[in-house]
Amino acid sequence: MIEDVKCIIGLEIHAQMNTKTKIFCSCPNSIKDAQPNTNVCPICLGYPGTKPALNKVVFENGVKIAKALNCNVADNIFFSRKSYFYPDMTKNFQITQYEIPVGLNGYMKIDYKGVEKKINIRRAHIEEDPGKLVHMGGDITNSEYTLVDYNRAGTPLIEIVTDPDFNSPNEVLIFLTKLRAILEHLNIYDSEMIMKADANISVIGGARVEVKNITGFHNIIKALEYEYNRQKIMAKQGIFVKTQETRAYSEKSKTTKTLRVKESEADYGYIFEPDLSWQTMDSKRMLKISKTMNELPDERIKRFVKEYTLTNELSTVLIYTDKALADFFEKCCKEIKDYVLIGNWMATHLMKCLNYNNVLISKSKINSETFIDFIKMIKSGELSERLGKELIKDLVSTGKSVKELIKEKKIKIYKDEDVEEIINKIITKNPKIITDYKSGNNNSINFLIGEVLKETNYGADVEKVRKLIEKIIK
Repeated sequence: MIEDVKCIIGLEIHAQMNTKTKIFCSCPNSIKDAQPNTNVCPICLGYPGTKPALNKVVFENGVKIAKALNCNVADNIFFSRKSYFYPDMTKNFQITQYEIPVGLNGYMKIDYKGVEKKINIRRAHIEEDPGKLVHMGGDITNSEYTLVDYNRAGTPLIEIVTDPDFNSPNEVLIFLTKLRAILEHLNIYDSEMIMKADANISVIGGARVEVKNITGFHNIIKALEYEYNRQKIMAKQGIFVKTQETRAYSEKSKTTKTLRVKESEADYGYIFEPDLSWQTMDSKRMLKISKTMNELPDERIKRFVKEYTLTNELSTVLIYTDKALADFFEKCCKEIKDYVLIGNWMATHLMKCLNYNNVLISKSKINSETFIDFIKMIKSGELSERLGKELIKDLVSTGKSVKELIKEKKIKIYKDEDVEEIINKIITKNPKIITDYKSGNNNSINFLIGEVLKETNYGADVEKVRKLIEKIIK
């Protein structure tokens, strides 16, 4: 990528909340495996005469997010109606927050290339999700026709709006990774939920382009990279975007296409929502909500460094990658006190297998009991590192115990006496090894280790072999 044309990016992130019911009605907040347009009621379908009732948990979740993002929370908060003339919202307006959102003027600090950078959070507000448009035979830019599924209508959302403080898609990735970790630790968001973004992007000298409704981390970054490159190439030719426009990202073509000229805030026609009461945030209510907040990722990283003697980098990987991964680590640490060994195996070999299988640890077949037994065998030397790297693949894909896999694969586990016997045989065949070693030739012991490993088909642990050799030839 050409890097000498400065990029400016601002985000509007929409994250679903994993509450039991929707934001303004009692419909279950779950669309998994549901047939289209079955998880609905007159309220979320916007029937005339129906009135919304605010889900208390949704509002409290919004306050928690605002506090976690260092936002100011107003004493009095209310909802507004936003004009919304699209088929996925039947009542032609969306209930959201505008004038006084749940959070204002916050920030998040990210680490980019070893330098701390502050990303300002302009606002965080609560709103309802529209239904889902299903584009048949293509995507939003070239589908044959479009269907609407209203199961998602009324799903509670938190929208987080940043200042245009990002200068690269990589900074955006770091920010979103940390944001996801925060929401997961607050138990507000999980892998079943959807996170989308509207990304505002421009280069110096050009007008702002908004790329709408990009779903998922991968697509958000790909859309930004494409749009950044498109505008950079234009800038290199002396061509700049002159009018604000809205574009859509096509996951199929990996490109963005023009949808329409960008609306202004005035076009949305915000008015006060008369069917919902004001929410008063006195100190008593704020304290009650604050007491229910869980440990946040940055606090947990510091604790991991102190309590488990992990490096900051290793702690960050475990915690930011997936909350369930960090929980898995702590569960293992209750049984095995070699915390660094557990952390290193999880952050390297276990994560590699999970990524290869495209599965989160919470959805994989491996469990903490199986992994604990595995680590115990690695720690004791019963399993060599090389053999461990092979077996962990099967632990993740099958969920079987280490002993089951060893039996199935007919793997021989070498005890100390077995290894000592092999060492003595090799020494008998190569008596010069002892003379060379005692004369200061350290390569001789490496030769002997190699021969032992070959003899055991690399089933013996290297460090254990080294210690036994040193014990025998002294």
